[in-house]
Amino acid sequence: MIVALTFLIRRFIVGCKNMANYSIKFGKRKIKNPFIHGKWHYLYRAIDADGLTLDIWLRKKRDTQAAYAFLKRLVKQFDEPKVVVTDKAPSITSAFKKLKEYGFYQGTEHRTIKYLNNLIEQDHRPVKRRNKFYRSLRTASTTIKGMEAIRGLYKKTRKEGTLFGFSVCTEIKVLLGIPA
Repeated sequence: MIVALTFLIRRFIVGCKNMANYSIKFGKRKIKNPFIHGKWHYLYRAIDADGLTLDIWLRKKRDTQAAYAFLKRLVKQFDEPKVVVTDKAPSITSAFKKLKEYGFYQGTEHRTIKYLNNLIEQDHRPVKRRNKFYRSLRTASTTIKGMEAIRGLYKKTRKEGTLFGFSVCTEIKVLLGIPA
């Protein structure tokens, strides 16, 4: 039930953003949690220019293959953006170059300027906290996606200026077609 709800809420927040007139800020963050087998895990996230989360992906490794898969997943879901902003991690840069060789991101500018990535770095903060409920990679991923979905609803209403009178429960009921 939680997995289905998370998926529905994320679809509502992201919407149909299949247009090439947007920019992506892309980041990764280490998550240390003893309940995911006591090992480091890496959260790949992409946000648009407005700060709304486009996609997140929890991986065991931080390598070129993981960055390649995530960037390819983004371009298939949302088409090519005008600009991709990343940090200077060699794995992301090589994955981006590899995707350009295969015909993706042809009209996209790749920026690695230090301060352009601040928005996504600040957006990572709530996820970095430890959580006792992560029993496996799958449950951690689902929980983080759910947290991101609720935060996305909050961010969307703040952007539109409808914070007063807003209720997450009402939004979920409307989303699921339940009378409010």
